Amino acid sequence: MADPLHVLVTGGAGFIGSHLVDLLLERPDRRVTVLDRLSRGGSLANLEAHARDPRLRFVRGDVDDAGLVGPLVAEADAVVHAAAESHVDRSIDAPRAFLEANVLATQTVLEACR
Repeated sequence: MADPLHVLVTGGAGFIGSHLVDLLLERPDRRVTVLDRLSRGGSLANLEAHARDPRLRFVRGDVDDAGLVGPLVAEADAVVHAAAESHVDRSIDAPRAFLEANVLATQTVLEACR
């Protein structure tokens, strides 16, 4: 049997990301690494159903940390970038934080993939 496909999911402890993790782990030929900083939208409770599954690895960290993201991308066969700041009202109050999280951090992930 071939090695399982290894998928890195950024923001995988958030609402959308955790549901993606659920779907990926329904298949026995998948391994998942979740990278999440557990800020406003992320919670380990969203991944609780897989707490004992050896195919899931959780890494707490920021997607804008190139030194962390680079090695995780290098280990993965595929990357799903679901990390984002998504609350519109907070984007009005703190637009710089949204630009850093949604634009600059995305650039970090893309550079690591490249």
